[in-house]
Amino acid sequence: MTWLLFLIFLGYYGYQQYYLGVAAPLEQANIQAALLMLSLTAIGPFFVSYALTRATQTTGRVPAVLLGFITSMTLALVGAWVAWKYFGGVGPMRVSIEEGLKLGLVPGVAMGIILAIDSLFRRRYA
Repeated sequence: MTWLLFLIFLGYYGYQQYYLGVAAPLEQANIQAALLMLSLTAIGPFFVSYALTRATQTTGRVPAVLLGFITSMTLALVGAWVAWKYFGGVGPMRVSIEEGLKLGLVPGVAMGIILAIDSLFRRRYA
């Protein structure tokens, strides 16, 4: 269920990064910018957060839920900062640092909710 929720989130977030607000969506620069943002703010942070959440589920539900939220939000914000700092020339990142970090906040919250649902259901039925 966790992976299905993540794939649904990833599909919508990818659609949002790739199609919304882009004049010519089939250009290579737009594809690279969307893949960069997906990699740094969603895919990488989710795998790390999922591994840490699964490792701490034996100690209790609350630490796993909190660690999932904190890790996913932190890594998504760090990913947005890295994209803003080192790849500032790509289209969606030509914004101020505050706006750039907001781009990482939404995926972090969504992934935190997915990981919290996973922790609650896995702990209940385990």
